[in-house]
Amino acid sequence: MGRPGEYPFDAGIHPTGYTTKMWTMRQLAGLASAASTNERFHYLLDLGETGLSLAFDLPTQLGLDPDDPMADGEVGLTGVSIATVDDLAAVFKGIPLDQVSVSMTINATAPMLLAMWVVAAEESGVDPARLRGTLQNEMPKEFLARKACVYDLDTSMRYSLDVLEHCIRHLPGVNPVSLSGGHAREAGASRTLEIACGIADAETYLQGMIDRGLGADEVARRFTFIFGAHIELLAEAAKFRVARSLYARRLRERWSVADERAMKMRVQVNTFGSALVHQEPLNNVIRATIQALAAVLGGVQSLHVCSFDEAYQTPGELGARIALRTHQILAEETDVARYVDPLGGSETIDRLVAEMTADVEDWLQQIEDHGGMLGSIRSGWLESEIEELAYRDPGPRVGVRDQLRSGTEREILRRERHEAPASVQRAVERRPCEKELAAVREAALTGANVLPTLIEAARARSTIGQMRAAMAPEAG
Repeated sequence: MGRPGEYPFDAGIHPTGYTTKMWTMRQLAGLASAASTNERFHYLLDLGETGLSLAFDLPTQLGLDPDDPMADGEVGLTGVSIATVDDLAAVFKGIPLDQVSVSMTINATAPMLLAMWVVAAEESGVDPARLRGTLQNEMPKEFLARKACVYDLDTSMRYSLDVLEHCIRHLPGVNPVSLSGGHAREAGASRTLEIACGIADAETYLQGMIDRGLGADEVARRFTFIFGAHIELLAEAAKFRVARSLYARRLRERWSVADERAMKMRVQVNTFGSALVHQEPLNNVIRATIQALAAVLGGVQSLHVCSFDEAYQTPGELGARIALRTHQILAEETDVARYVDPLGGSETIDRLVAEMTADVEDWLQQIEDHGGMLGSIRSGWLESEIEELAYRDPGPRVGVRDQLRSGTEREILRRERHEAPASVQRAVERRPCEKELAAVREAALTGANVLPTLIEAARARSTIGQMRAAMAPEAG
């Protein structure tokens, strides 16, 4: 059993736990328009949220302008619609970008959104070098689980690595990738495969950046991770101990990382949406609280708590407030944050850790035997394993079969559904930016890092759809 803040960090990456550094309370938000998202951000910040997390609609995730025929019916439904840098600037209106950490749940179009973020900062008077936050920018899990892909796997990885390289060289406060096992878990993976996917993804990115001439210590210092927290409290809390310890040991032993800061696995946790139900939605408050407690007992650095209404819509104002209050009640009204590593020394936790460690190591070996993470994706082997595991999970059971709801629940459902946004296509103004887009195309075709040209294109008000087309491998 390790000590908090000491290698291999199973007991936590900070020696004083939450007693001196509370987890970041980062609620995911993204409504139909930039204005409504900005209003929600200010609402959450006024309630005490300590970090922003921005969700984008599906067209933005796929690089489609909101007036593209392929975007019909999806604009603004799963998050905010972003076409140009002006939209992103409107999202952050009145929010000092050098003082608030921002997480962006964007992957295939992360290069375009990073370029817009840089320009939005500059035009608000903030030096981009002072930006703070995280880009998800994690492509293997998109091909494996979410499928929100724009280009082929190799091209997608190349642009994802461009983001890492640009951030490492120019944006010291931005974490350029958040390695994800949580999405594989939502797709059906077991908790041990969830950990293995996160670590295998990290090693894929590490090798990619080493191939570009950067050092393993320099790169690993900029990694963050996304895992989920399910409802089995003790096993989920133990899971994070396993992930931290295995990751630190592999970095030291396999990658010769010497800087202990680079070995510390910094973890963002989302409570799992797959644990929520729509039949009796108020029960989801209890489920999310237990999941959040598992994450806190596991010593994570950042947390999103699902709203009770996420089983059927983008969270309403009431759901968002209750989710944030869940953080605050755990932090301020319970004693879980007053003790460093409160589960340390538990025989039950030690047994769970030993069992899971062996299983994760087995999964990592199988992934390696199938050609690493990218080879495991190309062959279809790993996706088939996840599909098989998905059938073994019964999912939530309590209150699922009973279709009766109380009058209070029906009223909440009615009111919150009324507030839910509808898809609305909108026209996009396209300014002359042929020179900037030609530079993006040239960088794409020659293998140069696309970020410098994307930043100029964003400054010229190129749309996300125009950038997407310019970056396509067949562009010429």
